[in-house]
Amino acid sequence: MPYRKEFIRVEIDETMRARAQREVVARQIQRTRASPFDAYVGILGELVWAKWRYGAIEQFDTLGTRGKTDDGDYEIKTSKTRVSEYSHLMVREDYALKRQPKYYVLVLIASDQAPNVETEAYICGWATHADVIAKPPRERISNHTGRSQGYRCYEIRASDLKPMKTLALMLDKK
Repeated sequence: MPYRKEFIRVEIDETMRARAQREVVARQIQRTRASPFDAYVGILGELVWAKWRYGAIEQFDTLGTRGKTDDGDYEIKTSKTRVSEYSHLMVREDYALKRQPKYYVLVLIASDQAPNVETEAYICGWATHADVIAKPPRERISNHTGRSQGYRCYEIRASDLKPMKTLALMLDKK
């Protein structure tokens, strides 16, 4: 599986999976268009970010961010797909217009890991809001049905994201 050596591997443990599973119901109430699976993956990605950025997940709030960014200036975008430099950071057009965070961070969880037993994720890179909206959004078409998913997304290929080491320097993270 081709991925950049700059991708940062983060271990997912049982505590992270259990918390994401518990919080799906509360997240579902706030984000009714997302499936329970999407909510679970999103929460898991935010916990991966918290573990990398803060070294712990206990104090990280994944439920009190309704209408806000996930972590101050940072919006974490997570996909369960192939871990590849050809994967994309995707931001729905309506979200990009409402939130406008300074930074987006892409977390990928390999799709070959069974649901609710994932063991690793990769933080792939980051982009500014201006980077994300630089190109027109694309209509999303389901790979399974071939039909429109009813929304458009801004997309940046993982290989075009800025490396995490540059964000780490901005965060004074060694």
